[in-house]
Amino acid sequence: MEWSKIKNIVLLMLLAVNLFLLVLVADQERRSAAYQEEARTGAVEILEAANIHIAMEELPPESTLHTMAVERDRAAEDAMAQALLGESVRSGDLGPVTYSGSRGEGQFLSDGKFSFAFEEALTAEEGNLEEHGQQLLEKAGYTCQVLGIREQEDGTVLVTVQELWGGSPVFNSTADLTYENGSLRSIRGQRLMGTPEPEAGAEPLDVATILLRFLSGVQDGGYVCSEIRGMTAGYEVTLSSSGSAALEPVWLITTNTVPFYVDGTDGTVRQAE
Repeated sequence: MEWSKIKNIVLLMLLAVNLFLLVLVADQERRSAAYQEEARTGAVEILEAANIHIAMEELPPESTLHTMAVERDRAAEDAMAQALLGESVRSGDLGPVTYSGSRGEGQFLSDGKFSFAFEEALTAEEGNLEEHGQQLLEKAGYTCQVLGIREQEDGTVLVTVQELWGGSPVFNSTADLTYENGSLRSIRGQRLMGTPEPEAGAEPLDVATILLRFLSGVQDGGYVCSEIRGMTAGYEVTLSSSGSAALEPVWLITTNTVPFYVDGTDGTVRQAE
């Protein structure tokens, strides 16, 4: 048999194998999606039986967030200080690190807390404090979303933001920006200490399991609610004794009474502060 014919036969055999594998994968994905939908429906029905309502169409997509390790990044702190203070001088290396610049002073602690006090006015154009604060921090490498704004008794205005990582909220990483007469006077808050890196750990729980763990936690804790109004996948920063940190996946579940956190890998439930 000619070599060209043999080659064509081999190619046809490889094509047939690839088509078979594609059909097999597609069938597995179809079965997995059907099982996932069935599990979601079952979880909603169990919640309804316990007098807690959530509509199927309100259920969020599955979370792909994993635990990640974080080490302190001094270069990122330098960049943030330069962006907020202008040309500045750093003092200290271990523990607290302080910066002094033409616009004011800043400090970073080993647990991720930071603060800035401004002597030179950073004024919000057209009085839009939320947009001004968010854009200022994002230019300094702190990607965030605005949580709220309120006027304080002394007449200053407090804008609270929450850090985002990869588009997901870091629930306990927030910052307060204090404005006086439209000018930024100080920033105080918490931030990731560096660039998170994935680490080996448990796989994230699916939405159906999160709902069932939530129900169990609510009942065991003696809490009362009748409606789930939102589910948001995000992270929490936790510190270790060595000074490093971890980003832990967690779900924020808002109800008609109080909000709850559900651990994304072990399902532990607690009331959100």
